[in-house]
Amino acid sequence: MLRLTVNRSRCTGCRFCESACVVSHGGGFALASARIRIGQEAIDALGFDVDVCRQCAVCPPLDVCPTGALQRDRATGVLHLDPAQCPAGCRLCAEACNLDAFHDGGDGLLLCDLCDGEPACVRACYTEALFLSEYRLGERGMGKGFAATRSR
Repeated sequence: MLRLTVNRSRCTGCRFCESACVVSHGGGFALASARIRIGQEAIDALGFDVDVCRQCAVCPPLDVCPTGALQRDRATGVLHLDPAQCPAGCRLCAEACNLDAFHDGGDGLLLCDLCDGEPACVRACYTEALFLSEYRLGERGMGKGFAATRSR
């Protein structure tokens, strides 16, 4: 399985990754619709925060989603958030994520979908602070909904 990996020490805060994400998802040029966010705690802080879904092997938001709007693809392991199933104002998944990976896009929450395995942010990152890496996804990482369907 693939996941987005972040090397914070290489991030310059240029935000090219945000722009590439927005354009690749057809969001025009509004950075508020980016599925990756670059921030800095304070002006004199040395590094940048890169808030993006890293496709964690064990994903707490998967277990708290009350509607099944958040699912992990069984074939690729990639997390997907279905806005049509996501109730307005719920945000339980966002609260359960310690990486601040869920972003408010104005019309609901946004989550990185790895651009079908070819993330635009990785291609745009000239410092290689963002890259794809492989990981092993066990049954526990599929979430409680997966375990329930397996036991039937």
